[in-house]
Amino acid sequence: MNKNFFIICIMASFIASFVPCCWAAKVKVVMSKNGWQLFKDGKPFFIKGVCYAGLNEIGKSQNENTMRDWMIVDDDHDGRIDMAYQTWLDENHNNKRDKDEKPVGDFKLIKDMGANTLRLYHHSSGDPQVQAINPSYLLHNNPPNKEILRQIHKETGLMVMMGDLLGAYTVGSGADWMTGTDYRDPVQRANMMRSVEDMIKEFKDEPYILVWALGNENNLESFTHTNAARYPVEYARFVDAVAKYIKKLDPNHPVCLVNGETMFLDVYKEYAPNVDIIGFNSYRHWQGFNTLWREAAAKYGKPVLITEYGTLRPPVDPKTKILNEERQALVHKECWEDIVAHRAGGKEPGNALGGFAFEWVDSWWQSGNPWQHDVTADEWNFEWHGLTSQGDGRSSPLLRQPRKVYYMYKDLWQE
Repeated sequence: MNKNFFIICIMASFIASFVPCCWAAKVKVVMSKNGWQLFKDGKPFFIKGVCYAGLNEIGKSQNENTMRDWMIVDDDHDGRIDMAYQTWLDENHNNKRDKDEKPVGDFKLIKDMGANTLRLYHHSSGDPQVQAINPSYLLHNNPPNKEILRQIHKETGLMVMMGDLLGAYTVGSGADWMTGTDYRDPVQRANMMRSVEDMIKEFKDEPYILVWALGNENNLESFTHTNAARYPVEYARFVDAVAKYIKKLDPNHPVCLVNGETMFLDVYKEYAPNVDIIGFNSYRHWQGFNTLWREAAAKYGKPVLITEYGTLRPPVDPKTKILNEERQALVHKECWEDIVAHRAGGKEPGNALGGFAFEWVDSWWQSGNPWQHDVTADEWNFEWHGLTSQGDGRSSPLLRQPRKVYYMYKDLWQE
């Protein structure tokens, strides 16, 4: 008996060395008398998240379709993904790597900050049908590198909220950019469903998956080029069909709809009951998120994830191009403290599951010339949201200059 058992163990180990072992976490949302909680493998899990856009390489732009997929970039050809292992912290802000500033990698830096979850989107694929559906922008036509995500999870424990844009920016729908995604169009709906199916089948058994995310404030038409705001019922019905299909393919991870603020909650309640979590990209920062928690509880009744938050208009001096880091850190601190205050057992209605700070590092492409760090006259300053910056740009994309908000989270997020 013992001899046979020993042989079986040896064979199992041999097989395991050739077959990737991926045990998916079992995640669910549970309502109790104290409020809503997210449970991962039977234990409460409160999301301390960071929005990660990947390779914000200076000189490259999503608008010009020149951005590269961070999951496959290895410019020094050392066999390791650069963003995962080659980025370094320029703590003295001198824009050069000193001898004591060793390469660390973004995800070790994010973990050291105290985060436990990344927010990512899946839009790279090895499926020719999916590649054919999506337009060229915001898409990398290569198979996803699941192995690097496994490595990151193994080394840091970071989980992932993996998303499909569900037609935002016309990705996945096959729609024309100027016309935008039309949720009444059966061909576009079929395309988007295929894109979601691709995501679920690729990632559902991966150990780092925590939650599925649908869309990215698709209800804000001017930003995302969809007609969800004009046809909210049709959009909600489609979201519900997608969520229902996801649960058929994968019963182990909840589905979150990422909405721009609290619009259309009454529509989602009636037409999208299969969504498990309502996510808000919200940049309110007066007394935290103010009435958001009560609005969500009264109009939809689902637990809440703040899927993006931070400074609405990063305060940058247009002459000196210096960000007011004290103000940025204060806004993030107030937002996070309000999220924590509304978790289960806290302030009513106790529906907060956590949040995702926006964003990891500045992106120089959003407001025009990708070779310069633009400050805009309207003060939106989209290129200045980073918890870290890229300094003067000469050491992009590997340099990370930590802002005061980075150290603020390092204090707030330690267990």
